[in-house]
Amino acid sequence: MKKTFFYALGMAAMLCGCGSDSVVVDGNLMTSTGFVGGLGNVTTTTSYYDFKEEDPQCTITGFSQIEDFGRWSSEDSCMVVFDKIVPNSELTAKLNVTMTCPSGEPVKYNVYANGAYICSGESFAGNIYVNIPAEKVGDNDNLTLSFKIKNPVRPIDINPKIYDSRLLGFAVADITLYGYSMDEVEDGEDED
Repeated sequence: MKKTFFYALGMAAMLCGCGSDSVVVDGNLMTSTGFVGGLGNVTTTTSYYDFKEEDPQCTITGFSQIEDFGRWSSEDSCMVVFDKIVPNSELTAKLNVTMTCPSGEPVKYNVYANGAYICSGESFAGNIYVNIPAEKVGDNDNLTLSFKIKNPVRPIDINPKIYDSRLLGFAVADITLYGYSMDEVEDGEDED
């Protein structure tokens, strides 16, 4: 509940400038900082990574080349490295998945952040949300998000007329990364 409250509060501050000291846009990253009365200084971030572009603005491994819809995870594991992360921030990654396993089954996966297990899930096409706690981000200014696909499928195994031997899991069109960090105010402290 606290996390949802701060996301809503941070996004409201970013979008309307209420209590916001600054909004900075750096390429695909928007950062807003401000003081939220009685609570502390809040930094919110939103960044967008387009997998339909030659350079999605992040480092990727285990994904196919660009196709009209984005990129397939093309091995039994894939990885995305995001730069310019606010250290010790709470993050949510929203993956826009356009297709899943060619077998017609939902893709099943484990998610790891900076090598630490986060969660497991299964999904058909749609949005996959992964919440990454601040302790998993740590003091790093980058984040490595890894997916271990439990049930990848080779299209050639389903239809021998399709000469595609990649291990496909899900097709990603884009990823949006939302984050916030907060320096809480000690009792009796006021804004400068």
